[in-house]
Order: sequence, then C-alpha cells, then structure tokens
Amino acid sequence: MNEYITADRIANSIMQDSSFSGHHLIVEGIKDYKLYRKFMSENIRIKEAWGCEKVKETLSILEARGFDKKVGIIDSDFSKLLDIKFDIKDLFTTDFHDIEVMMIKSTALNTIVDLYCRREKVEKFNQGIEVSQILFDLGRHIGLLKLANKMYGLGLVFKPKELDGNQLKYRQFISESDLSFLGYEAMIQTVINYSRGRSPQLASSDDIKLYYHELSKNNFAEEQLVNGHDLTNIIFILFKKTLKSSNRMLADFNSIEDSLILSYEAYDFVNTKLFKDLLQWSIENHITLFKETVLSVYYGTSKELDKIAN
Repeated sequence: MNEYITADRIANSIMQDSSFSGHHLIVEGIKDYKLYRKFMSENIRIKEAWGCEKVKETLSILEARGFDKKVGIIDSDFSKLLDIKFDIKDLFTTDFHDIEVMMIKSTALNTIVDLYCRREKVEKFNQGIEVSQILFDLGRHIGLLKLANKMYGLGLVFKPKELDGNQLKYRQFISESDLSFLGYEAMIQTVINYSRGRSPQLASSDDIKLYYHELSKNNFAEEQLVNGHDLTNIIFILFKKTLKSSNRMLADFNSIEDSLILSYEAYDFVNTKLFKDLLQWSIENHITLFKETVLSVYYGTSKELDKIAN
C-alpha cells in the first residue's frame, strides 16, 4: 500500500529513472499530483510521496546523495500559525493550510457552486453572505480541535488510516437541513467516538474541552486554521443535503475536491505566493518549471497590474 512506501524507496525510484532528464516535483499525494500537473512543464515529473513527512524525508535523502534535480511542495498545515520553519532545501509550502483551502479561496468555489446548485437556492440559503465565509466559520470549530490535538497530544484521530476507510461523521455535529453547527460538545464527542480503537491513548473529554476552549479565545487567521478536507466534507453536505442538488456527479467529498481541481485556473494559481516563490526558484536555477500558458497568464496579469498602479 502507498502509505507504507518508504522515503528511501521513493528517492531510489527517482534516482534510478534514467529515462527522464528533467526535474522531479515531489508532492504529498494524488490530489496534489492532479492539481500541480495542470501547471507544470514537460520538464517536470511529479512524484507522490504519500505524506508531508515523506516529502521532507525524500528531499533530504536526495540532497544528501547529491541529487539536485528535485523540488518539493507540501501543505502548510499549522506551520504558519505555530511559526514552524522547514530548513529543507528546495521545499515550498502552500499559502494557506492546504491545497483545498487555496482552491476554496479562489474563483473555483463559485464555479462548482454554479455547477452543482441552482442559483436561487444558493441565494435563499446564504442570504447575501459569501458561501466561503459560511464554510470557514464552520471549519473553524474543528480546526481549533485539530490544532489543540497537535499542540497538546490529545490522541484524537480525524481520518481513516486507509484512503477508502470510514470517514468522520460530520453530520453528527453539522445540521444537514440548514448547515448550522450543532455545538462543540457534539463535535468533540463525535471525534472521541471516531478515535476509539484508532488511537493508542486518548485524553479525557474534560481535558479536550479545556484545550479547545483555551484555543478558541485566539483570533487565528482562518485560512491557516481551517482544514480543506473538513471544508470539502461540509461542501458536500451543503450541496447534497441542504441545497438538495440532484447532480449525478455529486458522490462524496472526493467529487467536491476533484471538481475544485478541475475549476482551479492558472489565473488563480499565479496570484499565489507559492507560485511566485517557485517562479523565482526556477529563474535562479535556470529551470523551465511552468507551462508557457501559465507564464503568459502571469506576465499578462503583471502587466495589467502595472497599468492600474501607474
């Protein structure tokens, strides 16, 4: 299984690939592969490492072996909130918590809303509030719980070990009828129940609530706090249950994530710090990292911005 492939094995496969003379982009998983391959040139071969830590390990192994035809991208996760720095050569991070948040904060969200839902139903539901803001307000709750789990080692588990395993039941703390939050106690109990049998040691319910409330007093940047996997599950509830979309493509949260990837355009990508950092890196290293179509969007956008500024 992919999650059991070691960083050593990934590094070996890259170095032994004599059929390819370009650079290797190492990413976390299949969703990252699908997104970034839209923008990368033919000189770039994308390799999934199946996890953030293995991306970092693979880059470090390759660097130690003197292999320099590599670059890596990982999700920021909570690193910007916790001021965690990655001292790893050729490693870049997303602007926001992860690629899903990056896409949801772009024009891609409105595109998939229009794809799956009738506009009049959306307008009746959101009452003039941006759908993205409704999602972030809901995602903040479980984001705080995940941050508490990371900071204090609460032993909570939020996703299955296997990709096709049973998912957390979001409907137990988010109403399917109106997408309202059913309360932090319902959320915490749902996650505790999900974690039993999956975690070697769980903190007490009282301790979990205590740490959650302590963190909730902070005004964290929402785009760094919320988790994209949570948001795509909430979007699925919104589309399928709250707005009662009958679109046959709407199967589960995976269909939401795939639709976001399809809808995320070069215009959105070139406006990220991630793109600009990668572009600078490619220029300094004389590497053709991006497709010509992507670069033309960027330089065209830059010229338009210059005109506005002047």
